[in-house]
Amino acid sequence: MNVILNNNVPLGVLSYGQEYSFIMGLELLIFYTILAIGVSFLCSILEAVVLSVPNTQVAVWQKEEDKRGIIWSKLKADDAVKPLTAILTLNTIAHTMGAAGVGSQVQEVYGNEYLTIASIVLTLAVLFLSEIIPKTLGTAYWRQLSLLTGRLLGIITTLLIFIVAPIQWMKKILPSADGQLVTRDDLAALADLGEEEGALMEDEETVILNLLRLREIPITEVMTPRVVVSALHKDKSIREVLDENPVLRFSRIPVYDESIDDIQGLVIRSELLVAASRDEWDRLVEEFLKPVQFISMDQSVDSALEMFLGERQQFAVVRDEFSGTSGILTMEDVLETLLGEEIVDELDEVDDMRELARVQANHPSEEE
Repeated sequence: MNVILNNNVPLGVLSYGQEYSFIMGLELLIFYTILAIGVSFLCSILEAVVLSVPNTQVAVWQKEEDKRGIIWSKLKADDAVKPLTAILTLNTIAHTMGAAGVGSQVQEVYGNEYLTIASIVLTLAVLFLSEIIPKTLGTAYWRQLSLLTGRLLGIITTLLIFIVAPIQWMKKILPSADGQLVTRDDLAALADLGEEEGALMEDEETVILNLLRLREIPITEVMTPRVVVSALHKDKSIREVLDENPVLRFSRIPVYDESIDDIQGLVIRSELLVAASRDEWDRLVEEFLKPVQFISMDQSVDSALEMFLGERQQFAVVRDEFSGTSGILTMEDVLETLLGEEIVDELDEVDDMRELARVQANHPSEEE
C-alpha cells in the first residue's frame, strides 16, 4: 500500500528532492514529538518529587549531614518557588514548541486532514506518557530519586534564573499567607499513619496523640477528687497517724488545719516512717510540713506539667473558684494521661481514684 503525501503523490514515485524533503519533515515530526513528551516526562517527575519530599525528611537529612539535606533545603526554601517556577516554565516551553512543531510537520507531510488525528494522538501520549506515568513514578520513588532530581533541579533553576528571579520578586511584594508548615492535626495523622505502616508501636502512637492533647485536657479530668483525698491534720502525732493508717499508701500526703479547704502543706511518707523507726512517736505532723504548690482548676494538664517541671514538684493542690480544695494533682496523674493507662503499684487498693469518687457519690451508703 502506497503512502499518499500532502501533494497527493505516492511515496514510491517521489523525486529525490521530494523524498529528501519528506524525510526531513518526518525527522522534525519525530523530534517535536520527543521534545513535547520527553521534556514533559522529565518535568512531571521533577514536580512530583518536589511535592513529595516532606520538610521533615529534609530536616532529617540535614541532621544526618546527608548531601541531600543541603540540596533540598535550598530547593524547598520559600515554599519551593524556585524549582516549581523552573519546572512549569520548562514544561510550558516544551508543550508549546512540541505542539506547534508537531502540528506544522503533520500538515506539511500528510496534509490538513491528519491534523485532528495527530492532535488526539499527541494529547493521549502527553496525558499518559508525560503526566500520569512520570508523576506516579515520582510520587512512589521520591526517596530514591531525591539526589538525582535535586542536582538536576539545581542546574535547571540556574539556567532559568532570568525567569525564576522575577517570580520570586513578585512573591515578596505580595502579601504572604499566614500558614503553618505542620499543624497539630498533621502530626496526629502522621502518628496514626506511622502506626498503621508499622513504623510506630501502638503504645508509641498513644503517647504522641495524648501529648498533642495535653493542652486541651483540663486538670479536673485527671485529678484525684476532693471526696477521696487522704489528708492529715497538722496537730496529729505520728502515733495517731499510724494507728489510724497502719499502711500509708501515698508517698506525699496533704496536711490541713481547720478543714480540707485549708491545706497547709504536705508531708513525705518516708520521713514519718523514719521518725517512727526512731521511736519519735509524739512528734506532730506539722513538724514535717513541706510547702505545697497550688493550681487553679481551670488549668490544662499541659500547664500543670510545665509547672511541675519548672518548680521541680510532683504534687499540687487544685483550688476551685472560691479558693477551696477541689482535689489534688500529681505528676503520676499527668504521666497516666500521657501513657493512656493507670500506673498501679503494690500499695494501691484502687486503680482509679476518680472511679472510686463516682462510686461513693452514687452509693454513699456502701462506703459508710
